[in-house]
Amino acid sequence: MKTIGIVASHATESRVTVILNEGMEKEVESESLVLVENRNGGKILAVCRSGIGVNDVLRATTYSPGVAYAKTGRQPSTAKEFFGFNLVIIGDVSRGKIEQNKHIIVPTSPVKLFEKHDDPFSYFGPHNLKIGHYKDVVNWKVPVRDEYIPYHIGVFGVTGSGKSFFCRYELIPLLREAGYDVLVFDWKGSDYAPYFDGSISMRDIEMDEEAIISFLCSKAGNFGSSKIAETMKAYLEEALVDSEFKSHPPEKAKELLQSKVASIIRDENRDKQGNITQWGRLYLRRLDKGFKRITVEDFATILGKMGPEQILEKLRQQHILVIDMSLGSKEQKLSVFLSIARYLKDLMEKKKRLNIALLIDEAPQYCPYSPRDLEEETTEMITSLCALGRTYGLSIILLSQGIAGEIGINAAVRRNLNTQFIGRIHPLDLDEATKLFAMSGVDPENLLRLPEGYFYFVGKMNPSPVPLLLSFQIKEDEKVGRSTRT
Repeated sequence: MKTIGIVASHATESRVTVILNEGMEKEVESESLVLVENRNGGKILAVCRSGIGVNDVLRATTYSPGVAYAKTGRQPSTAKEFFGFNLVIIGDVSRGKIEQNKHIIVPTSPVKLFEKHDDPFSYFGPHNLKIGHYKDVVNWKVPVRDEYIPYHIGVFGVTGSGKSFFCRYELIPLLREAGYDVLVFDWKGSDYAPYFDGSISMRDIEMDEEAIISFLCSKAGNFGSSKIAETMKAYLEEALVDSEFKSHPPEKAKELLQSKVASIIRDENRDKQGNITQWGRLYLRRLDKGFKRITVEDFATILGKMGPEQILEKLRQQHILVIDMSLGSKEQKLSVFLSIARYLKDLMEKKKRLNIALLIDEAPQYCPYSPRDLEEETTEMITSLCALGRTYGLSIILLSQGIAGEIGINAAVRRNLNTQFIGRIHPLDLDEATKLFAMSGVDPENLLRLPEGYFYFVGKMNPSPVPLLLSFQIKEDEKVGRSTRT
């Protein structure tokens, strides 16, 4: 460690400014970690943010000799020039762990910079698990509070920020080390499925009855108005009691199920003379119109043979299982997710501890800002899984390009994410980032310029009460612009 300056006037117990020694402005930079040796007693760990450079002779609002020199292209005096950084206090580490600093930090207290051969994270106390490394220093592994993994995780960043790399290289290995089996829903089928053995296609998965009903009704345009839709849904539900149609190819299965529903409609809509009623004829017309909208490919989706029990068994054997969700429409993908999610929810309601992490790529597809149709079911399901998961060891990890609003995820779901990794953000998320980082000294505009593979670590799993900037090593041939995979 080297001394880089002293604490300036107007210091408090949580925020101070360091005045840098001459020449130190070339070595100290934003996000540097420092140790303040408080003259009031104690060692204070802090992070440098919001650098300042001051020269009294160059005030831009007042004409002065210095401004006159600058105006004519000459070099003004640097006698009144100094540099500094605002320090955001992480905590008092005098006793080998992070504790709240309750003492005023005395001006003139020396400030020391951690060098690469030092280990600032040794002051964080004992932590078994680590993730990535701090900023650019590869040997500074960032500790993790693994007891908060089931309090759910959000990974946010625009395309090219390195979300999928971060999950493959760091987050999934961390979850495995913590004892979690990881089930990945790969929306595009290209970010995870090619990198893990034994992935399965969504078309291999058997949907439960409720998911089949929701899916077919959605594809059929709900068969019309709300009153008719509820009646048609009931007829469809009755027809699905006999699952014989599932043993046939998709085209024949569609024909058999439509015939079964039509038979139920005729049986339940006859007058005293045995003739079909006007309502019965209306239902049959709606059935025919709705089933014309359902394609043979749609039917192939509901004929999968691998049930949730088999998926869970395969997950327990492999420990990491990727479901390739690329071969279907959005409704098909959401229906497959619901089938598995309902099974996991049932297990938790029976008080079974799972130790499973669900990693959901493209989370706004499942729980958008303003959900509609099947999205309402998946949003409600994810919220329920989050509530139960904290008790029964189910961790929900949501990946999204946006944090909030139209490009982000539903607010009710987002409130359950107690740990967040935030990379380069979209400009539309600037207001949300301002709220998130309001008390941490991070300039939200810096989040618009974060390099690929850099994330601010925020929340319960972070031993630090303030966000930390972490990174990780991405293979050169996989970086954005050098590979077709991102």
